Amino acid sequence: MDITLRSFFLITLFAVWGATPTMAQTDATPAPEAEATPFRHETVRAEDADGDTHTYAYSVWRSPALDDTERAPAILFLHGYGECGTDGQKQLTVGLPPQLVAHPERWPFVVIIPQKPVPNSEWEDHDAALTQILTAETDFEHLDPARIAITGLSQGGHGTVAIAARHPGRFCAVAPVCGYIDRWSNDGEKIRAGTLPDSPTLAAVARALARHPVWIFHGGRDDVVSPGESRLLHEALHDAGSKSVELTVFPDDNHNSWDSAYGQPGLAAWLVEHTADSDD
Repeated sequence: MDITLRSFFLITLFAVWGATPTMAQTDATPAPEAEATPFRHETVRAEDADGDTHTYAYSVWRSPALDDTERAPAILFLHGYGECGTDGQKQLTVGLPPQLVAHPERWPFVVIIPQKPVPNSEWEDHDAALTQILTAETDFEHLDPARIAITGLSQGGHGTVAIAARHPGRFCAVAPVCGYIDRWSNDGEKIRAGTLPDSPTLAAVARALARHPVWIFHGGRDDVVSPGESRLLHEALHDAGSKSVELTVFPDDNHNSWDSAYGQPGLAAWLVEHTADSDD
């Protein structure tokens, strides 16, 4: 073979070998899968009570036990001060959401978990956003509008009472945890002054909620929101003629009585009872 031709042949052969991937190169490592989450994340735009427009993040959890062909019961969960923001994540870290993951068998619901964007405001200031979210999810998740319960902790405990009282009949069960009645008007103070027995708000809330099943929870050693707030609400509901109101005080709990409230199966069973299909 001519030397020039032979050189051309060898150069071409080496070039082909060099361009051919090795076995290690062809076995590409698969991209890591995104971490599975049981929550669906959404946003809505709405105005607050001051006319300011916010983007509201919210998450939805659907029990795997639910039948997709039937209308589902639902829970609206309202978080506390520390979980406010717009990241769509902090509201999943405290209270009911961790229990949904730990004990899904207890919670045969669609659970809607909005995040309040502004800490120094009350949940009732964001009533329009909550209404928008509930309307959207009633259609999307095929919810039964007659079987929606509301619960929340601390600032969300106040919101539970305030929102339910604003919309009598919207919620079939109401469960505030370490909440308060009058708005938090201490301008950022961490200790609440307390609702007085002659508060007009207390009387109005009791009248509005007297026909609802209500279960109130509080920590007996709560040094942020006095358990007296829950005792006042319990007494006012009795005075207003309520036939279905309970108060549970966890004697050794401080403000984080939500761990006890949502961690024991009693509340879940009570919510199942009061969101049961009337045709069952």
